[in-house]
Amino acid sequence: MSGRKYTNQQLRRRYWIFGGLGTGILGFGLTCLIESGFLKHGEAESWQWITAGTLSLVLIMTGLNLMLESLACKLKLQNHL
Repeated sequence: MSGRKYTNQQLRRRYWIFGGLGTGILGFGLTCLIESGFLKHGEAESWQWITAGTLSLVLIMTGLNLMLESLACKLKLQNHL
Protein backbone atom coordinates (compact mmCIF):
# COMPACT_ATOMS: atom_id res chain seq x y z
CA MET A 1 0.00 0.00 0.00
CA SER A 2 1.35 3.42 -0.86
CA GLY A 3 2.35 5.98 1.75
CA ARG A 4 -0.78 8.00 1.02
CA LYS A 5 -3.19 8.68 3.88
CA TYR A 6 -6.70 7.28 3.40
CA THR A 7 -9.85 7.99 5.37
CA ASN A 8 -11.73 5.11 7.01
CA GLN A 9 -14.37 5.27 4.29
CA GLN A 10 -11.73 5.09 1.55
CA LEU A 11 -9.99 2.18 3.27
CA ARG A 12 -13.29 0.32 3.62
CA ARG A 13 -14.07 0.90 -0.05
CA ARG A 14 -10.58 -0.23 -1.15
CA TYR A 15 -10.92 -3.31 1.07
CA TRP A 16 -14.15 -4.41 -0.62
CA ILE A 17 -13.14 -3.50 -4.18
CA PHE A 18 -9.69 -5.11 -4.05
CA GLY A 19 -11.00 -8.13 -2.15
CA GLY A 20 -13.83 -8.75 -4.60
CA LEU A 21 -11.72 -8.22 -7.70
CA GLY A 22 -8.86 -10.28 -6.28
CA THR A 23 -11.12 -13.19 -5.43
CA GLY A 24 -12.76 -13.14 -8.84
CA ILE A 25 -9.50 -12.88 -10.77
CA LEU A 26 -7.88 -15.59 -8.65
CA GLY A 27 -10.77 -17.96 -9.29
CA PHE A 28 -10.72 -17.22 -13.01
CA GLY A 29 -6.96 -17.81 -13.11
CA LEU A 30 -7.31 -21.16 -11.38
CA THR A 31 -10.04 -22.16 -13.82
CA CYS A 32 -7.83 -21.17 -16.75
CA LEU A 33 -4.96 -23.17 -15.28
CA ILE A 34 -7.12 -26.30 -15.16
CA GLU A 35 -8.25 -25.65 -18.72
CA SER A 36 -4.64 -25.36 -19.90
CA GLY A 37 -4.02 -28.77 -18.33
CA PHE A 38 -6.89 -30.17 -20.40
CA LEU A 39 -5.37 -28.55 -23.48
CA LYS A 40 -2.00 -30.14 -22.72
CA HIS A 41 -3.41 -33.64 -22.49
CA GLY A 42 -5.75 -33.13 -25.43
CA GLU A 43 -5.02 -32.62 -29.09
CA ALA A 44 -3.88 -28.98 -28.73
CA GLU A 45 -0.55 -27.76 -30.02
CA SER A 46 2.21 -26.90 -27.54
CA TRP A 47 2.00 -23.13 -27.99
CA GLN A 48 -1.71 -23.14 -27.06
CA TRP A 49 -1.41 -24.80 -23.67
CA ILE A 50 1.87 -23.02 -22.84
CA THR A 51 0.27 -19.64 -23.59
CA ALA A 52 -2.90 -20.53 -21.68
CA GLY A 53 -0.88 -21.74 -18.68
CA THR A 54 1.32 -18.64 -18.65
CA LEU A 55 -1.66 -16.28 -18.84
CA SER A 56 -3.44 -18.22 -16.11
CA LEU A 57 -0.41 -17.85 -13.82
CA VAL A 58 -0.41 -14.10 -14.50
CA LEU A 59 -4.10 -13.98 -13.51
CA ILE A 60 -3.44 -16.00 -10.35
CA MET A 61 -0.62 -13.70 -9.26
CA THR A 62 -2.72 -10.60 -10.02
CA GLY A 63 -5.58 -11.98 -7.94
CA LEU A 64 -3.27 -12.75 -5.03
CA ASN A 65 -1.72 -9.30 -5.23
CA LEU A 66 -5.14 -7.62 -5.11
CA MET A 67 -6.18 -9.79 -2.18
CA LEU A 68 -3.03 -8.85 -0.27
CA GLU A 69 -3.75 -5.17 -0.94
CA SER A 70 -7.23 -5.76 0.45
CA LEU A 71 -5.69 -7.34 3.55
CA ALA A 72 -3.38 -4.33 3.99
CA CYS A 73 -6.41 -2.03 3.85
CA LYS A 74 -8.22 -4.18 6.41
CA LEU A 75 -5.23 -4.08 8.78
CA LYS A 76 -4.96 -0.30 8.46
CA LEU A 77 -8.69 -0.03 9.14
CA GLN A 78 -8.32 -2.10 12.31
CA ASN A 79 -5.43 0.10 13.46
CA HIS A 80 -7.51 3.26 13.00
CA LEU A 81 -10.34 1.96 15.19
